[in-house]
Amino acid sequence: MRKSVIKHIGIGILFVLSQLLIFQYLTIFGAFVDPLLVFLLWVALKYKRHEVLFFAAGLALFQDSLFDVWGLNMFAKTITMFIVYKVISRNSEVRLLIWQVFGLIFTASFIHNIFYLSFSSFLDAYNYSFSPIILLIGSSFYTALIGSILHLLKGDSN
Repeated sequence: MRKSVIKHIGIGILFVLSQLLIFQYLTIFGAFVDPLLVFLLWVALKYKRHEVLFFAAGLALFQDSLFDVWGLNMFAKTITMFIVYKVISRNSEVRLLIWQVFGLIFTASFIHNIFYLSFSSFLDAYNYSFSPIILLIGSSFYTALIGSILHLLKGDSN
């Protein structure tokens, strides 16, 4: 295994732990941030599709084990990364503007939340006390906002 892969697995674990320790308590009207999705979108700039899918499946399964929703995030994140990888890989060589980054993260988060809600409704795993629209739009907006801020703080797209 390359050193960069091990380093990125460690960073991904830190993103999952940040959601467990910080972001799950920073909800706005029931909307929450998914920092692992932001990390996976960044990883998609650096690796090939099959490697990104392994990252998504492994880290999302770890996330599922911590939040006791076995398999929901794993399927949703893997399918999302499979769908949006082509768009992200096309933009790996160019510097995106902040609104483009926001739009890309919002779209990926929206797709992820659709799959997440679909799988959870099939499994009847969650009974949300709020509208699914809050999860779809609110969480997507919140994730895109935090992802855009991280993009600004990082300084470059690569």
